Amino acid sequence: MAAITSRTTSIPDATARFLHELDELLGEPLATDSRFVDLLMAVPDPHGAALGLLRVVEAAGEGSAALLDSVRSGNKTDLAEDELNRPLLARLLAVVGTSEAMVDHLVRHPDSLPLLLAPDPFLLISTPAASAVSLRAEMLTVLGADPDDPAPRATVTGDEGIKALRRNYRDAVLRLVADDLSAESPDEIVDHVMAVLSDLAAAALDAALAIARAESDEAADVRLAVIALGKTGARELNYVSDVDVVFVLDSAEAEGARNLATDLAQRMRSILSDAGGEPALWEVDTALRPEGKAGALVRTLSEFEHYYDDIAENWEFQALLKARPVAGDVEVGEAFSESLLPLVWKAASRPGFIDGIRAMRRRVVDLIPATEAPRQIKLGRGGLRDVEFSAQMLQLVHGSNDEDIRTPNTLVALGELGEHGYIGQQDASVFSAAYRFMRVVEHRVQIPRMMRNALIPDDEAKLRMLARSVFRSGSRTGDRLEEARRDYAKQVTRLHEQIFYRPILEAAVGIHGAVVDAQKRGTSLQAAADRLQAFGYVDPQGALSHIKALTTGMSRTAMVIKQVLPALLDWFSDGVEPDRALLAFRRLSESLSSSGWFLKMLRDSGLAAKSVAEVLSLSGYATELLLRQPAAVAWLDRYENLEARDLEILNAEVNGLLKRHGAEAVTPIRETYSRELLRIALRDVLDVGDRAEIPGDLSDLMDLAVRGALQAVRTDLDGPEVPDYEFGIIAMGRWGGREIGYFSDADAMFVYRPLAEDLDAEARANLSKHVTKVALQLSTRLKASEGAQGVDLDADLRPEGKNGPLVRTFWSYQAYYAKWSQPWEAQALLRARPVAGDDELIADYLALIDPLRYPTEMPQKALTQVRTLKARMEDERLPRNADKRRHLKLGRGSLSDVEWTVQLLQLQHGHRIEGLRTTSTLTALDVAADEDLLPDEDAEQLAAAWQLATDVRSAVMLFRGRTAESLPAEHTELEATARLLGYPAGAGHDLEDDYLRTTRHARSVMEHRFYDF
Repeated sequence: MAAITSRTTSIPDATARFLHELDELLGEPLATDSRFVDLLMAVPDPHGAALGLLRVVEAAGEGSAALLDSVRSGNKTDLAEDELNRPLLARLLAVVGTSEAMVDHLVRHPDSLPLLLAPDPFLLISTPAASAVSLRAEMLTVLGADPDDPAPRATVTGDEGIKALRRNYRDAVLRLVADDLSAESPDEIVDHVMAVLSDLAAAALDAALAIARAESDEAADVRLAVIALGKTGARELNYVSDVDVVFVLDSAEAEGARNLATDLAQRMRSILSDAGGEPALWEVDTALRPEGKAGALVRTLSEFEHYYDDIAENWEFQALLKARPVAGDVEVGEAFSESLLPLVWKAASRPGFIDGIRAMRRRVVDLIPATEAPRQIKLGRGGLRDVEFSAQMLQLVHGSNDEDIRTPNTLVALGELGEHGYIGQQDASVFSAAYRFMRVVEHRVQIPRMMRNALIPDDEAKLRMLARSVFRSGSRTGDRLEEARRDYAKQVTRLHEQIFYRPILEAAVGIHGAVVDAQKRGTSLQAAADRLQAFGYVDPQGALSHIKALTTGMSRTAMVIKQVLPALLDWFSDGVEPDRALLAFRRLSESLSSSGWFLKMLRDSGLAAKSVAEVLSLSGYATELLLRQPAAVAWLDRYENLEARDLEILNAEVNGLLKRHGAEAVTPIRETYSRELLRIALRDVLDVGDRAEIPGDLSDLMDLAVRGALQAVRTDLDGPEVPDYEFGIIAMGRWGGREIGYFSDADAMFVYRPLAEDLDAEARANLSKHVTKVALQLSTRLKASEGAQGVDLDADLRPEGKNGPLVRTFWSYQAYYAKWSQPWEAQALLRARPVAGDDELIADYLALIDPLRYPTEMPQKALTQVRTLKARMEDERLPRNADKRRHLKLGRGSLSDVEWTVQLLQLQHGHRIEGLRTTSTLTALDVAADEDLLPDEDAEQLAAAWQLATDVRSAVMLFRGRTAESLPAEHTELEATARLLGYPAGAGHDLEDDYLRTTRHARSVMEHRFYDF
């Protein structure tokens, strides 16, 4: 076998064998002609083209002579160049060298081969304006149905009708694929390709309905309309996709017609989608119908009206934007459009509309497998869905006042949005070019096997073939394809993040100081305000004033903020209080306007800018701390900056402050405390690290601040005239348990002991006054100031409460506990933890209280007292009108229920079980389960309730900057709390359900284990 070469390269032996076999079948040397080989080598897969053509010629048999006649028929005036009909041959090779699925079709139906050899391109004679009518007529005629009949019935039915319909559909796709692959500029005709595919799908739906009518005399006259949604409704269908539809029955039909209509709809679906001798076309997807798969397949028009008026969710109006009648009863379809489509343009004013739509988009992105995300051209970042989403959101926001932008088609919508100024015309052009390119790529990955696909191949050879099918000239490498795709994705992502707000900036500050063009509706102040309001800004005029203040002028600050503000506005609106976030950003920017590093970070660090937006929009507490320490925004450039700092390093820092400042060290210590508190809050808001470690980190930081401040105060107040003494601070309550939140006071007791045993009464009285002054000074100096957060020491848990001395001697505690101590005080001492002071005094104090809190035996009387006190506390301390299910501390199954249950076990068993001698609630719970004091399931339910209530308290404090008594009931606060706890957007009620369920289970455990019910 002689080697075969083209003018540029030789071809592989395997391919050459196919070509020699092809010549043998044709009976003349066509396939081995060097000019044929040149055309062959130009297709994406020459080897596949040779094999595909061989398969087609084998199947055609004697019909292959027509192929020869066609490709040999050309302009005979110059046989050297034009003996072959090169355009026709290139068209044929493009199909067989790109689509194995089309080769399979030609092998099944070799008599369809002449369709590829027709002199006129199918796409050009079936322009989009005419394709819907001509394709429907062609499809119905094949079935013997009258296209002019309002309810046509097929005369070719059953399996024969199904095969005829499916074959006719694929014949049309074959012609379209040939036109598509032969086009010099595929991106320039891709909108026509999508329109033809959509109209072809609509024709197939109507043809299937004609078969179904003919097979059921009873259902033949039922007035049923088919409404397409999604890509079919928008006339932007790709080669292989589900066809989304809903079925509408005329409201005037008798009730019995519903079952007949349902039978029609189900038969129509099976004709198109079920397996059979001829491959199915695509899935007819009805999941977008009211109530989804659980809802009725067919509904009357009046039922649709009721559903969209009273029941439909926000996303369903977005889906309705693309609705279009495509088959069945024309009048019913038109009535559906007239009645329901106007509702689309009112939907943006519904509460939470934009947030809900965005949340759905985020969920879709989150569900993309990590291995696929970089290759996704449809759902991934900067992909087709982002273009569609951007156009739809602008339409939904502004379409209520502007009918010109009401169109289901993405490319048409982009043109109108750019024309009317809702986005810049250059941006609209970028979006359109990216959309066209990505649609071409999507089509090219579907055409080979006619399979649903939106992934760029990760195989190098397949990527190269894809590139050769996308590009008609120039470099046709995989690298070029990847570079183009990445570039478009980057541009789309940038515009997707900015596009909602760039016209707002133009409206707020004018373009180069010029008066806004009144013809550009999208840049009017009212349009800007409408858009801000739709995206959750409660005071759009106030927001516009902030935008103007931030971006007016030609300073470097204004120029940088103009670049980043569109994305920030978008991120602010992803939060729950965008107005507050925008105001905070203005304050922050003004305080750092002279800091070059801040502007550079905003411009260059996407992580920092997004983190700033997230903090400002979700946490009033962290925002206020940040505004006090604006330089700390630099931490947000890298999350490593937010990691918990080593306690030894922090302790060394405090010691350094004590050495440098001595008695004046409390102020810088408080500033250090405030700085590290901000670091912890930022870590919490941004979900960096383990949220369960936050209470311990906060407690350790408070320990450090109090310990350092005590040393500074004693340096200041202890003089030579003061007798030597030991002093100790005992943390109580949640501080003692290392379980504090941002809301927590520092519950403490103060103890001291003179070192001299021979002090007279006056000296003892003076020392008592002195240590009281130390405690008071410590409390005063640690309190928050304008410049820094502080620590509020609260000594109300001391013996005798506010009526008792602020500071007691060790012996006073000893006497009090021996004579007066109540069971509740022993219970309170379970959380006692020394945090500062002299070691010997601390050791003696612990030795004093351990027998009280871990008694060898708990008398029945004491047990009854504890249970009675708990019951009284529930009745008396719970605020009037408080919901017992929602109160975080005293409610059913909340903190108090869990802590008292655990503490009772500690009082009963702490003496013999060393592990229970802990101030930590969760640690004690773990030990109780390990020691079989509680079943594991009970311990887990108590722990879950305690942790959730603790997290909710901290999250509410983070959001609003003040403490919370109950699980929030107000929507915004509940939503913010859920977001801060890691729930997705729109999941506030999921948190509510989780909390009520978890605490209900914990209450059941508590009643059984504490009250022994």
